[in-house]
Amino acid sequence: MKRILSIALLTATLSAGAQTQRYETHFVRPLGQVLTEIQHRFGIRLHYNIDTVGKQLAYADFRIRPYSVEESLTNVLAPFDYKFVKQPGNLYKLKAYEYPRRTDADGKKLLAYLDGLYAGKQAFTARADSLRQQVRQLLGINPVLAQCVKDAKPILSKVRKHDGYTVQNFALETLPGLYTCGSIYTPTMKGKHALIICPNGHFGGGRYREDQQQRMGTLARMGAVCVDYDLFGWGESALQVGEAAHRSSAAHIIQAMDGLLILNYMLSARKDIDTTRIGVNGGSGGGTQTVLLSVLDPRYTAAAPVVSLSSHFDGGCPCESGMPIQLAGSGTCNAELAACFAPRPQLIVSDGGDWTSTVPTLEFPYLQRVYGFFGATDAVSNVHLPKEKHDFGPNKRNAVYDFFARVFRLDRKMLDESRVTIEPETSLLSFGNKGELMPKNAIRSFAQVAPFIDPKAYQQLKSDASLEAKAKEWVASLNLADAKKAGFATTAIYNHLRAVRDWHNSHPYTTIPAGINLQTGKPLSQLERQMIADSAMPRTVHEKLMKELRRVLTEEQVEQILDKYTVGKVAFTLKGYQSIVPNMTEKETEYVLSQLKLAREQAIDYKSMKQISAIFEIYKTNCEQYFNNHGRNWRQMFSDYVKKRNAEKKKAKEAKK
Repeated sequence: MKRILSIALLTATLSAGAQTQRYETHFVRPLGQVLTEIQHRFGIRLHYNIDTVGKQLAYADFRIRPYSVEESLTNVLAPFDYKFVKQPGNLYKLKAYEYPRRTDADGKKLLAYLDGLYAGKQAFTARADSLRQQVRQLLGINPVLAQCVKDAKPILSKVRKHDGYTVQNFALETLPGLYTCGSIYTPTMKGKHALIICPNGHFGGGRYREDQQQRMGTLARMGAVCVDYDLFGWGESALQVGEAAHRSSAAHIIQAMDGLLILNYMLSARKDIDTTRIGVNGGSGGGTQTVLLSVLDPRYTAAAPVVSLSSHFDGGCPCESGMPIQLAGSGTCNAELAACFAPRPQLIVSDGGDWTSTVPTLEFPYLQRVYGFFGATDAVSNVHLPKEKHDFGPNKRNAVYDFFARVFRLDRKMLDESRVTIEPETSLLSFGNKGELMPKNAIRSFAQVAPFIDPKAYQQLKSDASLEAKAKEWVASLNLADAKKAGFATTAIYNHLRAVRDWHNSHPYTTIPAGINLQTGKPLSQLERQMIADSAMPRTVHEKLMKELRRVLTEEQVEQILDKYTVGKVAFTLKGYQSIVPNMTEKETEYVLSQLKLAREQAIDYKSMKQISAIFEIYKTNCEQYFNNHGRNWRQMFSDYVKKRNAEKKKAKEAKK
């Protein structure tokens, strides 16, 4: 039977050649080898999962500065678009360049640069006007808004009455066939009310979670109509476009569009809104949306971004940084975009456990200076919680309540979260538990949305959607009763499938130099070279999947998922051995099964069935050697099996005559 050389041995065949390549006057060395040398030379530790496979560094030794580890790292990493971040002690973290994520020092330099662009109200006002126009252009929202449904009438649920407020769900058609779903929390008190649009962030549970309902209900009890709505590709939106759609720059555009259209609807349909009191408030990714909406729409009179504002982080999700709005004005950041809200009241909530830790010393003083141009320094405030982390916890919510109570004259006596009814998620849905109430004209895939934006820009989402569907199908086969566990497992599998695909696609076999198969003495095949390339995927990808699966699944369920990856090869191959080996003992079965399970777990990190089969061949060799070492003759048993099968086929064929 055909056998493939083990991955470890395959890699070993290349090691010598990979470390001795030289090109005339280019002094080329493998990047991984240079990084190892830098660690030893300077006595430092490097922590990284950057891709070094096949990466060759020209003029390698000449890039190392004997007097500076940081200059050496800069010179060595720059050709590959990698960077380093100094950690405590002698540790350096190496990472790929991320355009939305910079360092505190970068933020300080940028704000200093921006400060130099304007010294007073007139200059800043001109800058802010220009930024607003350019942000709209770079976001690409105007052409999308032009295609939106005019005067759309939302699907409204029955009004549910609670202590001091009511809740009503809505589904508003935005683009033809595309709906944004959310809930409207309204005070039961009579009169004109403030309105607060509340874009959702990336907190677990979405807009259905307890702390979200507490905030909506409490602000409504205090006298503000509050509207929250799903992120694009989250909640009920995922029924239409799939969850993968959220991880696209389309989400950046559509979420902003949703915020604008919801405000349009509320102001046109409701007679109980005081148009002088229009607020926007969200946390994390919802805080990023808060700033963006305040730039796009002049009707807001108060804003409160929570655990989001930074001069050195634009948001890690494409729904926050997918479109290049930070290029407006030849370079800006969310802190300057928030400054464009001056002199209107604004609250910045920050904490010590995320990228907002610099707000008290960096972003807030900058905002105070800009607000000072308008004589409104007191209109911008910061509540900083140095011992807290990234969430929308009680202290952060209290800061929001205090802010809107002050600027919108809300009733503080009604501030009591314990009076808010936490509804089950099913009560907050417009389309039913499984989407059975979705309108007939509703879009059912992201492919139907893409033409409204840029059909060429989102081709990879088709692949993402396919992997997402596969992950859902596998988890559905487990019939889990806990929807949250099912969702967690689905996400873990999807992320792993995507990581395997992306690594495979970005590491073709040509990244591995030709070598010799030490077992056969023949040149490495294309399959063998591809497997070497794929085997270099960071181990953390595999470890994360297994850890996350075991967090929510039993061992039996984990094995069922691994069987899905490998199309049941363990059971199929075991059955084959039981057919070939006469009277296979319990001990022999136990050994074979253990080897096949090892093969299965290793094989899930490879993309194609040819590769998966090749991994199993490695462990089948172990099984067959085991039989030979324990009194069996594998070759003879296999030969006898083949003869038996041929005889059976011949007998069956003759019986048909």
